[in-house]
Amino acid sequence: MAGDNFAQAMEPTEGGTAAQKKLLELTRKRLERFVTLVPKFLVTDDPDTIHDLRVWSRRLQQTIRALFPQPRPKGSRKAIKILRRVRQALGSLRNLDVNTKLVQNRLEKAPSPVLRDAWEALENRLRENRGTLLAGVRQEVAKHDFVSFIDRAQKLMSRADVDANPTAKLEGAVIASLTDWDNACNQALEIRSVENLHDLRIATKRLRYHAELLADIGATSLKPMVKDLKEIQSALGDWHDRSVLLQCIAEFIGQPEFLASQPGMGGALLAHMEQEKKSNDDVVEDILRRVPKLRQRWDPWQNKHREA
Repeated sequence: MAGDNFAQAMEPTEGGTAAQKKLLELTRKRLERFVTLVPKFLVTDDPDTIHDLRVWSRRLQQTIRALFPQPRPKGSRKAIKILRRVRQALGSLRNLDVNTKLVQNRLEKAPSPVLRDAWEALENRLRENRGTLLAGVRQEVAKHDFVSFIDRAQKLMSRADVDANPTAKLEGAVIASLTDWDNACNQALEIRSVENLHDLRIATKRLRYHAELLADIGATSLKPMVKDLKEIQSALGDWHDRSVLLQCIAEFIGQPEFLASQPGMGGALLAHMEQEKKSNDDVVEDILRRVPKLRQRWDPWQNKHREA
């Protein structure tokens, strides 16, 4: 009973005031989280900080978009542009850190000395590249005036219509994202190409974030589906990370004269690539087997809002 009362309290009241207040509060919290991570990134090289900064830039961008429907005010467009640029600048560094972690994991489990030597050589190359890349990314992030960014974001929130009802707009975003997800699933089921699987990963992420935000402002019936999407997104994220690692290995082996000078290490890495690709293919099949059943859980919610 207590849980039911809590769920009812979270539902938007007449005029959508409760939902809008919840959305504003989420925006404030996400702004605080994002801006506290920026200076932390500028003084530490912790990979988790880099990951979190990307995540919270995306989450803050999402709530700003939800607060201001099209046409968006100039201030919101500027804020979104900065968030997107920060995230893009961090992307290559995040990929390098993921590769390094995966290489370290495989180094610890290497079954032969020659493969261990190969992983160590690749790890050293990644570490050598990281310093230069980190400096460039920090320089790019530091270009932005985050004191002005905070002031702009706070002014935007103060001008938001507190009586607006964001629920219908967010429901529409979920329905549109669900349609895109269906299309991406169908494409991936038909042709298991890297491009189609990448599109499915992005579509899953967008649907999850839209559904999660709607659940956060009161649509608690979406929480089971959000949990499903998190699991699928995590599995697709692991697939993507291994795909990036395969590309990294290919570039490492493709260095001029590498195979001629290090045939043992090259052969060991090529053999491992075959194993890695097979494991990735098995993961993809498992994901695509699960998707249709998880999709059925959306039918009651989708039918209800289609009728509405």
